[in-house]
Formats: sequence, structure tokens, C-alpha cells
Amino acid sequence: MRQHGFTLIEMVVTVAVLIAVSTIAIPAFQTSIGNAQIRTVAESIRNGLQLARGEAIKRNGRIRFTLQNSGAWQIGCVTVAADCPAVITQKSAVEGASSNTTVSADNNSVVFSGFGTRDLAAAAALTVVNVTNAQVKNEERRALRVMLNAGGYVKVCDPTVTAAGDTRAC
Repeated sequence: MRQHGFTLIEMVVTVAVLIAVSTIAIPAFQTSIGNAQIRTVAESIRNGLQLARGEAIKRNGRIRFTLQNSGAWQIGCVTVAADCPAVITQKSAVEGASSNTTVSADNNSVVFSGFGTRDLAAAAALTVVNVTNAQVKNEERRALRVMLNAGGYVKVCDPTVTAAGDTRAC
């Protein structure tokens, strides 16, 4: 009678191959996750800035975007009224980020005018936000920068790209 199944040698070889593949794949997967978290936080901040700009244009008033170190942000009216609340919308830091993701900015808030431009009458304004992740090795990290110009244009760029004409460059 013929027996069905695997021999001990076949099982040991299969487990050894799985361990070898896992040893290579898991660090690469962690790098991908860390870089995806950087991209998620940077895009969230960009979207928040664009939303604040759009609200300023829609309401034809001054709207403030406030950023916290954790990556959380909120949008609200500078002059609170019945039709313009102190908090229009906000985003929690736990959405798409991790404790390893760090956000640093030149300022924590910016005010948009009714024209959608940065309000130059307001005090110092947020213009540059750097997003990184300490979990990812320096040589594999894709840190990103969010830049806001005086006209209200928001751009996510890669500070390591220096090639002229490359749209990813800052």
C-alpha cells in the first residue's frame, strides 16, 4: 500500500526556504510601510492646506490652517461667526501615521485670504513642512516636504531630488 504525505526531509527543506525568503522580504516590507506612512502624512497635510484655501475662497474670508507636531491639523475661521465656526474640519494624527512618523514645520499655522493666497497681514506663516519616519533606514527613506508659496499653491516634493526639470524636486 502506497503512503501519501510529505517526508520529514521535504518539510525541513520547505521550512528552510520559507525562513530564507522571510528574512529578505520582511525588512523590505517594513521599509515600504514606513515610506507609505510618510507619503500618507504629507498628502494629508497637502490636502488640508488645499481644503483651507478652498474654504477661504468659498467663504470669501480668512481661514486658518493649524498643524500639530503629530501631523494632526484643523481648519477654522479667524473671525468666528454664526456662518463661520472656529473649527470647520480637522484630521486626527492617528489616521495613516505611526509614532515613528515625525512632522516638523517652520511655523504651526497659516491664514488664507478670501483670494486663496497666504494672508500676508498675518504673522509668520507656515511655508515648509518636512515629514520623515525614524523606523526606515536613512539610505532607504523617502522623506517628503510640503511647500506652500505666497500665492497659495501647495506642492509635495522630495528634498533628495536635485535634477533640474524633475517635477519631484523641491
